[in-house]
Amino acid sequence: TVLGINETEEDYENIYVYEKEGFKIAFLNYTYGTNGIPIPDSKPYIVNMLDKDKITADVTKAKQLADMVIVLPHWGTEYVYTPDSNQNYWTQLFLSLGVDVVIGTHPHVLEPVEGVSDTKGHEMLVYYSLGNFVSNQDHSPRMLGAMAKVTMVKDDSGAYVKSYSVVPLVTQKLFGKGQITTYKLSDYTQTLASQNAIRRDENGADFSLSFCQNLAQQV
Repeated sequence: TVLGINETEEDYENIYVYEKEGFKIAFLNYTYGTNGIPIPDSKPYIVNMLDKDKITADVTKAKQLADMVIVLPHWGTEYVYTPDSNQNYWTQLFLSLGVDVVIGTHPHVLEPVEGVSDTKGHEMLVYYSLGNFVSNQDHSPRMLGAMAKVTMVKDDSGAYVKSYSVVPLVTQKLFGKGQITTYKLSDYTQTLASQNAIRRDENGADFSLSFCQNLAQQV
């Protein structure tokens, strides 16, 4: 059985809108691919692909239903710290359609966060990659991930991003049931880092608290 995010064609066309106290935010998800897993010909609707026509239709509909639109793309090049040309292409499309926030995943490492704007003055916030929230991979940089923290406001002037930040995270990789977990980098210590099983791997020998701090700052 091939599982997808849409059980029916109706789900494929549906726009998810979260509402609280009259503030409506639409969430849209897309992926560059399915890692080689074929999508059944009988169910082409089970996954939302990064498709220009589909995205254009969805965002147009979402802007009619909601005050703000957030897109969550599965995109980019694994283990690369900067956005690639494909990410840049979709970013420009999202911007032209009036998307407000983009939160990306897939590269397994952190990538930059920036605000972009068009000639009409529309501003869009882009988290190119949050990296891994928790990881059993075998390279030091892949132990570092992040959470996006975004404050959105709706008032008499409209709906907009008031502030944003990044909360860096570190995977504490230990072997054994229930032993792998995640810390905020601000709470992480060198004592914990010295116990991290990533250090046993030849690609993790450089792992330390300062390694994580420096990489987070660099990105």
